[in-house]
Amino acid sequence: MSGMRIGRPSLLPSWAASRLVLALATLVGLTLLGGLGAGPDGLGGGFGAGFPESIGVPVVAWADAIQAWVIRNRSTSFLFSGLFRPVGALAAGALGATSALLETLGWPGVLVLIATGALLASGWRVAVVTVTALVAIGAIGRWDDAMVTLALTVVAVLASVLIGVPIGVLAGRVPRAARITRPILDTLQITPAYVYLIPLVLLFGIGDPAAVVATVAFAVSPLVRLTALGVRQVPTATIEVAVSSGATRAQLLRTVQLPLALPSIRIGLNQTIMMALGMAVVASLVGATGLGREVLRGLQTLDTGRALDAGLAIVLLAIVLDRLTTSAGGRSSARLTGPPAWRTSTVGLLAVTALATVPARPFPFAGALSLAAPAAAFDAWSRIALYGVTSTISDVLLLGAIQPLRTLLLAAPWWLLTAAFLLLARWAAGNGLALFAVIALATIGAIGAWSVTMDTLSQVLVATVLAVALAVPLGIVASQNDAFARTLRPLLDGMQTLPAFVYLVPVVALFNVGRVPGLIASIVYALPPAVRLTDAGIRNVDASTVEAARSQGATRGQLLRTVQLPLARPTILMGINQTTMMVLAAVIIAGLVGAGGLGLEAVIGLARGEFGRGIRAGIAIVLLGVLIDRILQALAGRQRD
Repeated sequence: MSGMRIGRPSLLPSWAASRLVLALATLVGLTLLGGLGAGPDGLGGGFGAGFPESIGVPVVAWADAIQAWVIRNRSTSFLFSGLFRPVGALAAGALGATSALLETLGWPGVLVLIATGALLASGWRVAVVTVTALVAIGAIGRWDDAMVTLALTVVAVLASVLIGVPIGVLAGRVPRAARITRPILDTLQITPAYVYLIPLVLLFGIGDPAAVVATVAFAVSPLVRLTALGVRQVPTATIEVAVSSGATRAQLLRTVQLPLALPSIRIGLNQTIMMALGMAVVASLVGATGLGREVLRGLQTLDTGRALDAGLAIVLLAIVLDRLTTSAGGRSSARLTGPPAWRTSTVGLLAVTALATVPARPFPFAGALSLAAPAAAFDAWSRIALYGVTSTISDVLLLGAIQPLRTLLLAAPWWLLTAAFLLLARWAAGNGLALFAVIALATIGAIGAWSVTMDTLSQVLVATVLAVALAVPLGIVASQNDAFARTLRPLLDGMQTLPAFVYLVPVVALFNVGRVPGLIASIVYALPPAVRLTDAGIRNVDASTVEAARSQGATRGQLLRTVQLPLARPTILMGINQTTMMVLAAVIIAGLVGAGGLGLEAVIGLARGEFGRGIRAGIAIVLLGVLIDRILQALAGRQRD
C-alpha cells in the first residue's frame, strides 16, 4: 500500500520517533518556563491541567473583527455585491420556484408525478412503496412541511450535481486534481453538519440561502468521490480501444467513461440525497422551514409528539428518495425507449398528472396517523413508570463512565495528553501524523478550546466504546446466522436512513435533556456501520482459508477466533472508524439538548450571534475529527498490511 511502511516495529519507537519525543519535551519545557507565573492556582500555568494561558491565539477576537468588518461593509464590498448576494439570490430563487411548482401541483399532482417517475425508473413495486410513504406523510398531517423540505433537498441535490460531477470527473482524469481535492473532501466529510452554518450565516444571513449553501457543502463530498472513483475504474483496455478508434478526449468522456461510471455516480447521488435530507433539521437553525423546524421546535419545547410526527415524516421522505435513486439503476434502458404501448402509457400517466393538479386542496385525512397524542400519553406515563429504570441508566452512564473520564481528561496535564496522542499517531502512521497530532492539539489549546474539547472527547470515547461493544457482537452473530442477518438488515437500513436529530426525540422523552440522552442517541445512530462491516468482513474471509482450518479440525468457535476475526480485522476497524466519526457528529448535534462540549459552544455561537465563539468551536471540532479519523484509518491500514 502506498504511504504504509511494512515491517516497521509495532511498539518500540525508531530514532525518528525518539527525536520527535525529544522535540516535544523541549517544547513542553519552554512552555513551562514561559507559563510558570500564569495564574495563582496554577491552572493557567505550565504545570496545571489546563492549557497555558500564556500561549494563546486570539481567534475569537480575530473572528469577531471579521464579523464587524462584514457588518460594516456588507452593502459596499464587491465580495457581497458580486459574489455572495448573487449566489444567495440564485439559491433563494431556485428554492422559491421549486416550492411554487410543488404547491401548484398540489398533493394529487405530486403523488401522480412521483408515482410515474418511480414506475418508469424502477417498476411498480417501488411505485407502490413511494406512494404509500407519501400518503402516510399526508395522513400524519405534515404534507406542507414535507414539500418545503423536499424543495430544499431537490435544489441542494441539483446544485451538488452541477458542482460535484464536473469536479469528480476532473479528479478522476487528472491525478493532480485528485490530490488537491482529497484533503478538501476529507475536511468537508468529517466536519459535523451544523459547523457549516457558522461562517455561512455571516456571509448569507439567516434564511434559505444559507441553508441551501450549507446543505450543498455538506452533501456534495460523496458525489465527487464516487464520480472520480467511477471514472478511474473504467477498464484501461476499453479506453485504449476507444482511443485507437480515433475518439477525442471529449468523446471518450461522453461515450465511454461517463456511461461506465454511471453505477458509481448513482450511488454517490443516493448518498448525497440522504445527506441533504439529513441537513433538514440543521438548516432550521438558520431559518429554514419545513420538517426540520418542526423537529427542532419539538425538541426545544420538549413536545415529543410534534417532534416525532415531523421525524417520522423525514424518515418516510427519505425512504421515497432512497427507493427512487437506488432502484433506478436496475432498470433496463429499454424501458425508457421501449415499444409504443409503453410510450403511450407514459404519456397517459403524464396527462393524468396534469389533470390531477388541484392547487390549495387540503390533504384528506390529515392527522389520522399523527402520533402526537399517543406520544404525549407515553411521555407522561414513562416519566412516572420508567423513572427508576431511566434514572438508573442515567446514573450508571453519567457517574460510572462520562463524568470520571471527563474529570480525568480535564485533570491530566495537557502535555501528557499531547505526548500520548503523538506516540499513538506515530505508532499508527509515522512521523507525519505524529507532527499533525501535536499541531492539532496545540492549536486547540492555543485558541482556548482545550477544556470543551476534552469534554467532547470524553463523550466520544464513552459512546464509541459502548457502540462498538454492542455492534461487533451483533455483526459476529449476523455473520454466523443468515436468519438473524436477514432480520437485522431492515433495522439497520432504517437506522442508517434516519437523520441524527430524529434519534434525540424518543431519547429526550425518556431521559430528559443532558449528557445521557446525547450519549444514547449517539450510540444508536452510530451502530450500523460497525455491525455491517463486522458481518461483511467475516463473511468475506477467503473460503479456501476457512476450509483449510476446518480440515485441520477447528471447531466453529476456534475458526471464528483464530481465522475469521483476525482476517476480518481491517474491515472491522474501518467500521469502527465510521462509527467513531458518526458518534462525533451525533455528540456535536446533542449539544442542542444539553450535552455540553463543543456542540453547545457552536449552538450558543449561532443562537447569540457570537461569531468568534462559534468559529473557535468549529475549528476545534474539525481538528479533533480529522485527528481521530486519521489515526483510525492508519490503524486499519496497518492491519491490512
